[in-house]
Amino acid sequence: MSNSLSDQLLKAGLVTQSQIDQSEENKQQQKARAKARSKNHKAGKHKNSNASGRNATSAKSSTSAAKKSSGKEASDLAKFYQQRNQLEREEREKEERLKRKAAARRKKTRKQIRELITAHSKNVEDASVRFNFVVGETVKYLYVTEEQQQAIADGKLSITFMDGKRCLIPPEIGEQILALDDSKIVIDFRDSEPDDNQVHTEASADIPADADSSEKTADS
Repeated sequence: MSNSLSDQLLKAGLVTQSQIDQSEENKQQQKARAKARSKNHKAGKHKNSNASGRNATSAKSSTSAAKKSSGKEASDLAKFYQQRNQLEREEREKEERLKRKAAARRKKTRKQIRELITAHSKNVEDASVRFNFVVGETVKYLYVTEEQQQAIADGKLSITFMDGKRCLIPPEIGEQILALDDSKIVIDFRDSEPDDNQVHTEASADIPADADSSEKTADS
């Protein structure tokens, strides 16, 4: 209540001084309560704003973590495929190296065997004595001299093959050939007993199809 109005009412005897004081006190209390409510309202809005901010930050962090996790999984998968491809490539390269080495060994062995046969072949071009021998279940023959026929009977000559021809070689050369390649056909007569037709049955391997291409000289 304003001072002028309070004074007029007091002079008119309509209110007492205590009533005027009580009214002023009530007005002050109302102002204080209104101020407190306003402050609490602002504080609530600020709190809600902070909570929303925290929730947004938390959501953003969760999304970021999910992206990181997904990115890591993709990276690990790519790394796995890269390592697998590397291992497969290394295995293929290793296999190719082994194949090349095996082929080189076979080529070297064939060359060594060829050199042995060429250097120690005892074939005679104009030999006229037909000598029969058996390879597996097939009867083969080549032409030898009478001295070579006797040498075979004495176990002093063996037979092998090169380039489709039969070759007479010393038994010890036959052993060297087998040491280089045990699949090579070498017929050794040292443990055999030749019959009247000079047909021998010691060999058990089969001869290549082209082994009959020459009757007088040597083979494969």
